[in-house]
Amino acid sequence: MAGAPQRLIQRISRTSLGYRFVSSVPPKLDPALLRLTGGRFSFGYPLPVMLLTTTGVKSGLQRSSPLVYITGGDALFLIASNFGRTGHPAWYRNLKAHPTVDVLAGKRSGRYTATEVTDPDERDRAWAEAVRVYPGYEDYVARAQGRVIPVIRLTRA
Repeated sequence: MAGAPQRLIQRISRTSLGYRFVSSVPPKLDPALLRLTGGRFSFGYPLPVMLLTTTGVKSGLQRSSPLVYITGGDALFLIASNFGRTGHPAWYRNLKAHPTVDVLAGKRSGRYTATEVTDPDERDRAWAEAVRVYPGYEDYVARAQGRVIPVIRLTRA
């Protein structure tokens, strides 16, 4: 069960003002904070946030994105929600083209291989855990206007 700080953040982030804040401020500030702290702290506290580094599809350059993640066994899971926008996030397109990624997330830091979860049971379990950690994902489904939000599994390379 979520603690009081996490429940408060979940409630605030699901408001219109909270959504605007969550989708604009932490993505700009978190990369520096995550790098400074070795992936241990982010502005998304108490949510678990990683810095995912992918290779750009077109540019070939390294691109880093702070993302909420969940754990399941030895794997990490990401939700390609793009804050409920109708298109997939750039990091998702990057890892589909180049599935080897780097993760900065404290003890879980390292090189991983990304795959989209296609098994319905595994996807349902990962989605349910993601919604437990951050209920706002359910709001993103409605905002995405029919776009199926991908679930990504990261396993150590």
